[in-house]
Amino acid sequence: MAVLPPKKRRELGDFLRAHRARLSPASLGLPTFGRRRTPGLRREEVAQACGMSPTWYTWLEQGRDIAASPPALSALARALQLTPAERAYLFELADRRDPSLSARAGINCQVGATERSRTA
Repeated sequence: MAVLPPKKRRELGDFLRAHRARLSPASLGLPTFGRRRTPGLRREEVAQACGMSPTWYTWLEQGRDIAASPPALSALARALQLTPAERAYLFELADRRDPSLSARAGINCQVGATERSRTA
């Protein structure tokens, strides 16, 4: 797996941080206790929501020299409640192919083949 250049890793970290900040604990069904020093979710909450370790998520956000797999990026997109355009940008930043696009393409091909067989 190729590792991203430093500039792309920083952009990925900034993107993750910005989207983490816009969500509230209530948006993930988490209870809110006390005052928070910064807006949005804590890193640990995002990590828990997408099934990864808080350390690994922190390293991603910090732009460390690690590579995220497509399943990890998919889990992040779900946890951060990204729109389809934001999800596409996340995968672009990480220089990975979105597995949901290939699944959708397969469905479209099957539908097209069924339509062609009906008209033939």
